[in-house]
Amino acid sequence: MSTIPYAHAIVTGASSGIGAALTRRLATEGVKSFTLVARRKERLEALAAALPVPAQVLTADLSTPTGLQQVFDAVGHTDLLVNNAGFASFGAFHALPPEREVDMVKLNCLAPVALTAHYLPQMVKNGHGAVLNIASGQSFQAMPYMSTYAATKAFLLHWAEGVRAELRGTGVRMVTVCPGSVPTEFNQAANVPESELGVMSLVTGPLEDVINGAIMGLSNNRGTVVTGFRNRLATAFGQLSPRSTSAWFLALVLRKAALRSLTRDESDPIAR
Repeated sequence: MSTIPYAHAIVTGASSGIGAALTRRLATEGVKSFTLVARRKERLEALAAALPVPAQVLTADLSTPTGLQQVFDAVGHTDLLVNNAGFASFGAFHALPPEREVDMVKLNCLAPVALTAHYLPQMVKNGHGAVLNIASGQSFQAMPYMSTYAATKAFLLHWAEGVRAELRGTGVRMVTVCPGSVPTEFNQAANVPESELGVMSLVTGPLEDVINGAIMGLSNNRGTVVTGFRNRLATAFGQLSPRSTSAWFLALVLRKAALRSLTRDESDPIAR
């Protein structure tokens, strides 16, 4: 029996990082077809060609109503939705481009809500389906110099946990994975100076651990999956300590790196 018995999966942010790796793994775990969504068409086409099952490619900017409508028009129904697309920024909030911070909220928060709202009712009607969200270890506490990103992932986690409770008894699963830092293009796109961020390296783990955690969460219907031992310790610290204390500590550790970082405008957000 297939570990992940779904006929079709929509994977957002599938062009690189977690999205691409997770797509490759899902294709070997029982998913029979895919719609791969991101902004970089060439990468999506290369991934689709390498999969052992059919996959359609859809280039769309999910931070816009037009991009979301493209997905709705292309896929009438799916029984697995992977909300993975997202991006971050690093630096003092007042010094970052405001339009990019707003777009981050649209992509990281509004897009998962809109996509899930569109596809979830049919899943519930059929009594079968799953939504897999890629959040972050930063979902559990404030993160100075990545304030908007951490807040978007806190929203995603809390929203998903609430909807999961509503879905009990419907046959539909809502699973959220909270990885630590992963060695993908994500940090480079966010302009995170990894060489100067010892605190980030403490929660960095292999991409494979995240993928294994996601598959385990879907297979066993785990609500929230925090991947990586050190990341679990860090999230526990964030939950147990007063929020003001953890925010003060992280600001102290990251301030020097933030002062040295240069704001960078990326035209193509990199998915986790």
